[in-house]
Amino acid sequence: MGAQHPSFDTALASAFLILCHQAASVASSTGHFEVITPNPVVSVLLGKEALLVCQLLPAHNAEAMEIRWTQIRDDKEKLIYQKGRNEIQGEAYRDQTDLLTSAMQGGIVSLLIRNVTLADQGKYGCDFQSPDFFNSAEQELQVTSSGSDPHLHLTRDENGGIRVTCLSAGWYPKPRLFWTNSRGETLRPDFEGEDDHDGGLFNLSSSLVVMESSDPALSCTVRPSSLSLGRMSSLLIADTLFPRPSRQRTGLIVFLVMLCCSVIVFVVCLRIHRAKGKIKKKLDSKPVFDKAALEAVTLDPNTAHPSLVVSTDQRSVTARDMLQPVPNNSERFDQYSCVLGTDCYTSGVHYWDVEVGDKQGWALGVTRESANRRGRFSFSPEQGTWAIQLSMGQYRAVNAEWSLLDVPQKPRKIRVYLDYDSGVVCFYDIDTMVPIHAFTSFFSGKIYPFFWVWSVGTSLRLADFHSTAYTKNVGVV
Repeated sequence: MGAQHPSFDTALASAFLILCHQAASVASSTGHFEVITPNPVVSVLLGKEALLVCQLLPAHNAEAMEIRWTQIRDDKEKLIYQKGRNEIQGEAYRDQTDLLTSAMQGGIVSLLIRNVTLADQGKYGCDFQSPDFFNSAEQELQVTSSGSDPHLHLTRDENGGIRVTCLSAGWYPKPRLFWTNSRGETLRPDFEGEDDHDGGLFNLSSSLVVMESSDPALSCTVRPSSLSLGRMSSLLIADTLFPRPSRQRTGLIVFLVMLCCSVIVFVVCLRIHRAKGKIKKKLDSKPVFDKAALEAVTLDPNTAHPSLVVSTDQRSVTARDMLQPVPNNSERFDQYSCVLGTDCYTSGVHYWDVEVGDKQGWALGVTRESANRRGRFSFSPEQGTWAIQLSMGQYRAVNAEWSLLDVPQKPRKIRVYLDYDSGVVCFYDIDTMVPIHAFTSFFSGKIYPFFWVWSVGTSLRLADFHSTAYTKNVGVV
């Protein structure tokens, strides 16, 4: 039976070719043609180019026809090519699309979409029309984004274990995040979170607690829903993180070790006490500000991500769903929709006011000049950024744990307070002067005002430092 298959397949192929030839002959004689797409679904990475292709079957010169490309989802025209080679481009897509007509004599017309965004995904229709002929076809564009490698962070758990947190940002569509041990067994996390306000991209977080008796090998894997490869990070938790006293140590060694530990604990506790004292002083005391010292902060357009629009007076920034044509320089954020202030600080006390309104999907604070701006990374004090954010209705400290903040009421204006020499960054609700959160650290080098806006339509504006409205409930020297 196996020897008969080739001749049987050959017979089927020959019959198919004969039918296609007959169909082509009928189409040519009647003036009717089919419109086909070689690939019904085209998948492309965010920010790359997409090529959509339609062609006539049988092949026919389409130069005299009217050709129209339409995004079916919202009926926005991408491009139209008419008789006489007059090309009309939709205003919303000017300079983003091109109609490729080099193969038009063979009945092939392609639509090139540059710098693809999430808004570009969906179904597209291509129409061919002549005085005696009309037909069309559909093609679907799928946009994907491959996020960052999983970042693993270790902290002590209150029950004596080690809490391992996995963070990964910048995915679309939403991927699956899961944990495995050295035997390939899937582990159940005790916390999972996600945030899709990063321009529509998904940022994932998950954590679990490892005890001394647990398998010390862990892997965090982020796997997209497509067939593309996922990303994985692994670690091996050393036994030294679960210290056990040695029975063979002499009394003298035990005494010396305990003495050294006591000294270390004392020094650490002293530093923690001083740090907490700085924060408590900021949080408990009624702040007194010198109105004349309120900073006239402006935004630096050279650092703004292409999706951000900085106002002409450089005092407000708005997130858009389309990238702006801006120069590509090393100072500019190329992945995260951030912008920095123009001035920097290397000493002293500084503060400025920001109008956040009733929108969400923003973060603000300060950052080091040396902090990352290119590629994908995590924002945190360890990476040189001290900020708070409002996302999905929750105020959080921007750190590895994404710590939830207890904010009594939703502030519309926030004061950012920087004491460079004392190593303190504090945030206040201007209307009540109630403190929102405070960081303590050691600053070195240049520190810049930092702003991050990722929700489309959200704006941040630097308040007018001449306004008397900011003296309400505030002591003014």
